[in-house]
Amino acid sequence: MKLIPMLLLTAASALASNVGDTYQQVVAERGEPKSQIEAGAVRVLNYPDATIRIRDNAVISIKAIVAAPQPTPPSPTPTAPLSPQAQITALKRQLNDAMTRVQNIVNQPVAPVQRTPEMRVELFGPPWFHPGAGKPDFNNIDIRTTQETPYDRYPYVSSELNPGLAWVGSDLEFNANTKIFYSDRTVPKKKLTEDEMLEINRLYRIIGHCEQELIHLQANAR
Repeated sequence: MKLIPMLLLTAASALASNVGDTYQQVVAERGEPKSQIEAGAVRVLNYPDATIRIRDNAVISIKAIVAAPQPTPPSPTPTAPLSPQAQITALKRQLNDAMTRVQNIVNQPVAPVQRTPEMRVELFGPPWFHPGAGKPDFNNIDIRTTQETPYDRYPYVSSELNPGLAWVGSDLEFNANTKIFYSDRTVPKKKLTEDEMLEINRLYRIIGHCEQELIHLQANAR
């Protein structure tokens, strides 16, 4: 029977409260409990780390609350390496996605204006662009260095392909290293911003990497 008070005193010491303390001492030591229950002369104080029972304004027991151990997350299941054919399929998907995103940036529409007799319009072409296009060095090219703006010097430009329409010259560009992605050569191309050209540079690196990896994998698959 003597062991019980000894254990209570040990727990109370660890919890910074002691058997025999008054309610006021407990609150001064620990602050207000998160909840409390009164049943006759007994008051139960609930703290995050302990439950304290008080009778006649004196602590009679302190029960430590031990946090439940957190479950150990399961180890990730090792994934088997992709087969060469699966790698080829994934690379082709990544390559096509990057090319589609480049094409969408390059071919953003530029709104034309209706031509009027008093407008000074410089005619280009037809066509706007010569046939064919060289393949860029996807791994190294910086398309910012090859952006051309021959239309800047004219307030409006147009072509015989676009009767009645004109474009503001400063809104347009030509770039030999994006020409391969021109999908409609009957209209001029939007002058790309710095951020748009940097994004194309990033996508070009993905295209170059995918092309190299596909050559390597397809050669080994033969």
